[in-house]
Amino acid sequence: MRNKGNAEWASQIISIPCYCGHDCAKCNTYIATQRNDDILRKKSQGFYKETFGLDIPLEEFNCEGGRSDNRFGLCRDCPFVKCCKEHHVSFCSECPEYPCKEISDYQIKYVNKSNQLELSQ
Repeated sequence: MRNKGNAEWASQIISIPCYCGHDCAKCNTYIATQRNDDILRKKSQGFYKETFGLDIPLEEFNCEGGRSDNRFGLCRDCPFVKCCKEHHVSFCSECPEYPCKEISDYQIKYVNKSNQLELSQ
């Protein structure tokens, strides 16, 4: 089987955004799980170590998406999941209070800006 480039893999992964708007189909941890790719897991591990000083064990880099029960460790206690459910919406952007300060701050800093697939590979 030939090695698929990241752009080809990205086109085959269904994109269902998290509650916050993060696109799982571009997340290295999510893609590493879908591909069972330890090299991509190590890339994610390096990102969190270099960017946030977090020393996360490689085996914790597994995620089936932000709407699944198998979310990456840093996303397991996501406050936006609970908030969306309390407001009976599927995404923060559907909430009548959107954009609240919490989601605004988070989206500016993190949503689709960190640990993302580089499509040129």
